[in-house]
Amino acid sequence: MEWGTLMEHAEEILVELAKLGDTRTWEPGTAVVTEGDAGDCMYIIHSGELRATVAGDGGRTVELNTLGAGEFFGELMLSGDARAATVEVTVRAQLTRVGRAEVERVLASRPDLAHHLIQRLVQRVRVLTQTVGRLASVDVYGRLVGLFDALAVEADGQRIVPGPMSQARIAERLGASKAMVNRLLQDLARGGYIEVSRERIVLLRKLPNRW
Repeated sequence: MEWGTLMEHAEEILVELAKLGDTRTWEPGTAVVTEGDAGDCMYIIHSGELRATVAGDGGRTVELNTLGAGEFFGELMLSGDARAATVEVTVRAQLTRVGRAEVERVLASRPDLAHHLIQRLVQRVRVLTQTVGRLASVDVYGRLVGLFDALAVEADGQRIVPGPMSQARIAERLGASKAMVNRLLQDLARGGYIEVSRERIVLLRKLPNRW
Protein backbone atom coordinates (compact mmCIF):
# COMPACT_ATOMS: atom_id res chain seq x y z
CA MET A 1 0.00 0.00 0.00
CA GLU A 2 1.24 3.50 -0.85
CA TRP A 3 2.16 5.65 2.16
CA GLY A 4 -0.06 8.51 0.96
CA THR A 5 -3.09 6.21 0.84
CA LEU A 6 -2.27 4.88 4.29
CA MET A 7 -2.14 8.42 5.66
CA GLU A 8 -5.53 9.23 4.14
CA HIS A 9 -7.10 6.22 5.84
CA ALA A 10 -5.33 7.05 9.08
CA GLU A 11 -6.88 10.52 8.99
CA GLU A 12 -10.30 8.92 8.53
CA ILE A 13 -9.68 6.73 11.58
CA LEU A 14 -8.77 9.72 13.69
CA VAL A 15 -11.78 11.73 12.55
CA GLU A 16 -14.13 8.88 13.47
CA LEU A 17 -12.51 8.34 16.85
CA ALA A 18 -12.35 12.05 17.71
CA LYS A 19 -16.15 12.23 17.49
CA LEU A 20 -16.36 9.88 20.47
CA GLY A 21 -13.88 11.54 22.85
CA ASP A 22 -13.31 14.56 25.03
CA THR A 23 -11.06 17.34 23.72
CA ARG A 24 -8.96 19.63 25.91
CA THR A 25 -5.77 21.68 25.85
CA TRP A 26 -2.59 20.58 27.61
CA GLU A 27 0.22 22.89 28.69
CA PRO A 28 3.96 22.30 28.13
CA GLY A 29 5.62 20.15 30.75
CA THR A 30 2.50 18.10 31.44
CA ALA A 31 2.76 14.30 31.29
CA VAL A 32 -0.34 13.02 29.50
CA VAL A 33 0.49 9.37 30.19
CA THR A 34 3.24 7.89 32.37
CA GLU A 35 5.33 4.78 31.76
CA GLY A 36 4.06 1.85 33.83
CA ASP A 37 0.57 3.24 34.46
CA ALA A 38 -2.53 1.27 33.49
CA GLY A 39 -3.90 2.27 30.09
CA ASP A 40 -7.61 2.75 29.46
CA CYS A 41 -7.65 5.25 26.60
CA MET A 42 -5.79 6.63 23.59
CA TYR A 43 -5.18 10.21 22.50
CA ILE A 44 -5.47 11.99 19.17
CA ILE A 45 -3.25 15.02 18.57
CA HIS A 46 -4.89 18.02 16.86
CA SER A 47 -2.12 20.56 17.48
CA GLY A 48 1.10 21.06 19.40
CA GLU A 49 4.01 18.73 20.01
CA LEU A 50 4.73 15.94 22.48
CA ARG A 51 7.64 13.61 23.14
CA ALA A 52 7.67 9.93 24.11
CA THR A 53 10.34 8.84 26.59
CA VAL A 54 11.33 5.74 28.54
CA ALA A 55 13.46 5.32 31.64
CA GLY A 56 17.00 4.18 30.84
CA ASP A 57 19.86 2.86 32.93
CA GLY A 58 20.89 4.85 35.98
CA GLY A 59 17.71 6.91 35.99
CA ARG A 60 18.53 8.41 32.60
CA THR A 61 15.64 9.42 30.32
CA VAL A 62 15.75 8.25 26.71
CA GLU A 63 13.60 10.06 24.16
CA LEU A 64 12.08 7.72 21.57
CA ASN A 65 10.41 10.18 19.24
CA THR A 66 8.30 13.32 18.93
CA LEU A 67 4.63 13.43 18.04
CA GLY A 68 2.64 16.15 16.31
CA ALA A 69 -0.73 17.02 14.80
CA GLY A 70 -2.42 14.16 12.96
CA GLU A 71 -0.79 11.47 15.11
CA PHE A 72 -2.02 9.43 18.06
CA PHE A 73 -0.67 7.53 21.05
CA GLY A 74 -1.82 5.21 23.81
CA GLU A 75 -3.19 2.62 21.40
CA LEU A 76 -1.40 -0.21 23.27
CA MET A 77 -4.18 0.02 25.86
CA LEU A 78 -6.04 -2.34 23.49
CA SER A 79 -3.70 -5.12 24.66
CA GLY A 80 -4.42 -4.43 28.31
CA ASP A 81 -0.73 -3.80 29.01
CA ALA A 82 0.66 -0.95 31.09
CA ARG A 83 1.87 2.22 29.38
CA ALA A 84 5.14 1.50 27.59
CA ALA A 85 6.36 5.11 27.63
CA THR A 86 5.78 8.52 29.15
CA VAL A 87 4.32 11.10 26.76
CA GLU A 88 4.93 14.71 27.74
CA VAL A 89 3.74 17.94 26.13
CA THR A 90 6.57 20.13 24.79
CA VAL A 91 4.44 22.64 22.82
CA ARG A 92 0.92 23.56 23.99
CA ALA A 93 -1.28 20.82 22.56
CA GLN A 94 -4.93 20.06 21.89
CA LEU A 95 -5.75 16.38 22.38
CA THR A 96 -8.85 14.22 22.25
CA ARG A 97 -9.07 11.39 24.78
CA VAL A 98 -10.96 8.33 23.53
CA GLY A 99 -11.80 5.50 25.91
CA ARG A 100 -10.97 1.88 25.22
CA ALA A 101 -14.62 0.83 24.83
CA GLU A 102 -15.24 3.49 22.17
CA VAL A 103 -12.11 2.53 20.24
CA GLU A 104 -13.03 -1.16 20.30
CA ARG A 105 -16.55 -0.38 19.15
CA VAL A 106 -15.35 1.62 16.13
CA LEU A 107 -12.81 -1.01 15.13
CA ALA A 108 -15.40 -3.80 15.44
CA SER A 109 -17.91 -1.95 13.26
CA ARG A 110 -15.35 -0.78 10.70
CA PRO A 111 -12.92 -3.62 9.86
CA ASP A 112 -11.45 -1.49 7.08
CA LEU A 113 -10.40 1.15 9.59
CA ALA A 114 -9.01 -1.54 11.88
CA HIS A 115 -6.84 -2.82 9.02
CA HIS A 116 -5.42 0.60 8.28
CA LEU A 117 -4.81 1.27 11.96
CA ILE A 118 -2.75 -1.92 12.09
CA GLN A 119 -0.75 -0.75 9.07
CA ARG A 120 -0.06 2.56 10.81
CA LEU A 121 1.11 0.73 13.93
CA VAL A 122 3.40 -1.51 11.87
CA GLN A 123 5.04 1.60 10.41
CA ARG A 124 5.52 3.04 13.90
CA VAL A 125 7.07 -0.19 15.20
CA ARG A 126 9.44 -0.21 12.23
CA VAL A 127 10.63 3.33 13.02
CA LEU A 128 11.09 2.53 16.71
CA THR A 129 12.99 -0.64 15.85
CA GLN A 130 15.36 1.40 13.69
CA THR A 131 15.81 3.92 16.51
CA VAL A 132 16.64 1.22 19.05
CA GLY A 133 18.96 -0.44 16.55
CA ARG A 134 20.92 2.79 16.12
CA LEU A 135 21.18 3.23 19.88
CA ALA A 136 22.59 -0.28 20.23
CA SER A 137 24.99 -0.36 17.30
CA VAL A 138 26.30 3.19 16.80
CA ASP A 139 28.49 5.25 19.11
CA VAL A 140 27.28 8.54 20.59
CA TYR A 141 28.90 10.68 17.91
CA GLY A 142 27.34 8.56 15.16
CA ARG A 143 23.93 8.92 16.81
CA LEU A 144 24.45 12.69 17.01
CA VAL A 145 25.17 12.87 13.27
CA GLY A 146 22.09 10.75 12.57
CA LEU A 147 19.92 13.00 14.74
CA PHE A 148 21.15 16.14 12.99
CA ASP A 149 20.53 14.56 9.58
CA ALA A 150 16.98 13.62 10.60
CA LEU A 151 16.08 17.06 12.00
CA ALA A 152 17.95 19.41 9.67
CA VAL A 153 16.04 21.72 7.31
CA GLU A 154 17.10 24.27 4.71
CA ALA A 155 16.54 27.89 5.74
CA ASP A 156 18.04 31.12 4.42
CA GLY A 157 20.56 29.20 2.39
CA GLN A 158 21.78 27.29 5.44
CA ARG A 159 21.21 23.82 6.80
CA ILE A 160 19.93 24.15 10.36
CA VAL A 161 18.55 22.05 13.18
CA PRO A 162 15.62 24.10 14.51
CA GLY A 163 15.43 24.78 18.22
CA PRO A 164 15.25 25.24 20.99
CA MET A 165 17.28 22.04 21.31
CA SER A 166 18.97 21.95 24.71
CA GLN A 167 21.92 19.70 25.49
CA ALA A 168 19.73 17.79 27.93
CA ARG A 169 17.14 17.17 25.20
CA ILE A 170 19.81 16.02 22.75
CA ALA A 171 21.24 13.69 25.41
CA GLU A 172 17.83 12.12 25.90
CA ARG A 173 17.40 11.61 22.17
CA LEU A 174 20.81 9.93 21.97
CA GLY A 175 20.63 7.89 25.16
CA ALA A 176 23.85 9.59 26.28
CA SER A 177 25.05 11.81 29.11
CA LYS A 178 24.71 15.59 28.95
CA ALA A 179 28.46 15.89 29.59
CA MET A 180 29.23 13.79 26.51
CA VAL A 181 26.87 15.86 24.34
CA ASN A 182 28.39 19.09 25.67
CA ARG A 183 31.90 17.91 24.78
CA LEU A 184 30.91 16.84 21.26
CA LEU A 185 29.09 20.10 20.52
CA GLN A 186 32.00 22.17 21.80
CA ASP A 187 34.51 20.15 19.76
CA LEU A 188 32.41 20.45 16.58
CA ALA A 189 31.97 24.20 17.13
CA ARG A 190 35.70 24.71 17.65
CA GLY A 191 36.36 22.70 14.50
CA GLY A 192 34.11 25.00 12.48
CA TYR A 193 31.53 22.33 11.71
CA ILE A 194 28.56 23.80 13.60
CA GLU A 195 27.39 27.06 15.13
CA VAL A 196 25.28 26.66 18.26
CA SER A 197 22.75 29.14 19.62
CA ARG A 198 19.70 28.87 21.83
CA GLU A 199 17.37 29.03 18.84
CA ARG A 200 19.12 26.62 16.47
CA ILE A 201 22.21 24.71 15.44
CA VAL A 202 23.67 25.70 12.08
CA LEU A 203 25.48 22.93 10.19
CA LEU A 204 28.28 24.90 8.53
CA ARG A 205 29.77 21.99 6.62
CA LYS A 206 29.52 18.24 6.31
CA LEU A 207 30.23 16.53 9.61
CA PRO A 208 33.09 14.04 9.63
CA ASN A 209 32.23 10.33 9.64
CA ARG A 210 34.20 9.80 12.84
CA TRP A 211 35.18 11.99 15.76
